[in-house]
Amino acid sequence: MPTIYSARWEGPSILEKNAANVIKLDVEHSGSAASLTSGVLYLYDQGGTALVDGVAGTVGSGTFTSATIPASVTQDKTLGKGYSIRVDLVIGTETIKCYNDAVLAIARPQNPVGQTDLVNRHSEAANLLAGSSNLQGYLDAAYRDVLNSLYLAGVPYWTWRTPSALRPVIIARSFSILFLDYATLLQGDDRYYALSRHYNEIYEREMNGLRSMIDVSETNTLEPAATTGSAVILLSGSSRRRRTVRNDS
Repeated sequence: MPTIYSARWEGPSILEKNAANVIKLDVEHSGSAASLTSGVLYLYDQGGTALVDGVAGTVGSGTFTSATIPASVTQDKTLGKGYSIRVDLVIGTETIKCYNDAVLAIARPQNPVGQTDLVNRHSEAANLLAGSSNLQGYLDAAYRDVLNSLYLAGVPYWTWRTPSALRPVIIARSFSILFLDYATLLQGDDRYYALSRHYNEIYEREMNGLRSMIDVSETNTLEPAATTGSAVILLSGSSRRRRTVRNDS
């Protein structure tokens, strides 16, 4: 039976239009980096046409890194979802094909929360720093969780133009993960476990009320009613449905 590897896509691949792009993929098995022999990249547009057709990348320590995709490849392409990536990897005598969907956007979103925010918000975070050089891993995990939840709910988060709207959600998710980690290490239903549950409840509540100004066409123009502050994305209720609210009065 073929070996099943962990091809660790962390979310949809966000490609920047009119910019050079590089695709990376980490592959593991049995807790160790896979011994990759070689790898090639394919990139398909929304109609299934190959934009990058089997171009070799580099491999090392279980990581595939594509050759740079030139800016010219995406300059005439339509923004949005519907792009597809395939990475073919040779591992020993096996060849595995790893697919991921991709989005073409004007810019790749950045995390609006840093370690300073966590330390300033909760003194316990500063106390736990003694056991780790930094809290970046928790921030990264929280950011990925939030963006993937939005993506699976059909929300085009790459068109959001109020990144600070994500701060309460990411902060709460970061604390939830952080304190649960230390609760596990310290065993039992202790203070850290209680804090983790507390922040997880805040995370769920904040996710249900997320809203942001948006630039649907990514032409640096917000929704028509943006000047009144009423063109927003709402994720409401358990289904977190996407809807646009306007109030032009």
